[in-house]
Amino acid sequence: MRKKLLLLALVLLLSIASSAVKIEVWIVGWSNEHERTAENLIDREFTPITGIEVDILPLGWGDGDKVILAIISGDAPDIITSNVVELGIRGSLLDLKKTFGEEYDWLEAQLFPAITKQVHFEGTRFGLPQNVSVMNACYRTDILAEMGMEIPETWDDVRAMLPKLQANGRDAGFFYGSPSSNAIWGAYTLITQHGGNFFMPDGFTSAMDLPESIRGFVEYIELYTKHNMPKAGAGMTQFRTGEWVMFIEGYWTYSNLVASAPEIEGRWAPGLIPGTKRPDGTINHGTFTGGTNFGIPSTTKNYKEAWEFMKWFLSAEVQAKFVNELRARTPGALMVPSAPEALHNLDTLPEAIAMAIHDQINESVAVPYAPTQSVHYRYVEFAIQKCIQQGADPETEAKLAAQEMNREMETRKIEYKRFIDQLAKSSK
Repeated sequence: MRKKLLLLALVLLLSIASSAVKIEVWIVGWSNEHERTAENLIDREFTPITGIEVDILPLGWGDGDKVILAIISGDAPDIITSNVVELGIRGSLLDLKKTFGEEYDWLEAQLFPAITKQVHFEGTRFGLPQNVSVMNACYRTDILAEMGMEIPETWDDVRAMLPKLQANGRDAGFFYGSPSSNAIWGAYTLITQHGGNFFMPDGFTSAMDLPESIRGFVEYIELYTKHNMPKAGAGMTQFRTGEWVMFIEGYWTYSNLVASAPEIEGRWAPGLIPGTKRPDGTINHGTFTGGTNFGIPSTTKNYKEAWEFMKWFLSAEVQAKFVNELRARTPGALMVPSAPEALHNLDTLPEAIAMAIHDQINESVAVPYAPTQSVHYRYVEFAIQKCIQQGADPETEAKLAAQEMNREMETRKIEYKRFIDQLAKSSK
């Protein structure tokens, strides 16, 4: 009898195992350590409760085409990370808001509003961010104090500081966002602080010729042509040595400084990027923010299970556990979770840094969706380099960039009309 019961139990277990649903998740930008950390957490806390098995495939930043090819071939995984709006309007991804209704609304409300706006288009929601990227600033408070200065609140403060700093062999500026390193995001910082943007909300019109955008673009260019802010730098080394007292980089700089620059512990502080005064007197400290978005291909048969995984993984509790365990495996690593509550529950991240990242995200603006937007960025980059390298007039170049962008976008309007029309029909 006992043998029969054991045999019956074994058959039951095998039956359950054979009927378990396995979903496949492809995540661009993840390393093998991300994969191992996530799968350990899934095996402990997700699969035993839901019965859903998860297979994660990490992809490098240059492997995004694999996602597109898999979708084209009809062999897509159950969850992907990609430009979800671009794929979604072509019918390749589920509209999560339409499919899951109030559950989607609830989950989106748990995440940073600044970052979820990048997936909004014509009432659709084809994805949700699983992490956040943002630019941040750090300041050498010890040197500023020695020189009788404080952390600058505005770019006016920075411009006032530069002559004295430079007379003493020091400097302040963008590293990421400088003319030599991703200049468009330095320009975007000043443009959005003045209330402008690269694109209008419709996604098919340039915003570079708006008065607000032009003011921000001119101000960015003049930081280099009139105020001699450094056009290039050697990176974090100059901040460590004190050559640069203000250093603007990606969020990863904070974690790198904590892990690899113990000699300046207590001598620097995280802070908001210098801002621009609004007409009401408040200060806009905004900059670029973005993120990697989960989406569910419309071909999957396991969309309910995929959604269960997304709800679980994007919860503040699980995001905090994942990042904490990732940082334990790889000290110095940092992934900014898309749930604010998770950011403030990272065991090894000082609260001052968490707060600086949190506040900077809330101040910042994600780039609105525009078809093939990376193509349009080149016109902004061309304008920047023409002004910096050849002394061209920044107002004129901003307007020319807008003309070139709009010329490209006119063709996109024709090309994408059938997709937009289909969206309108499906929303009725």
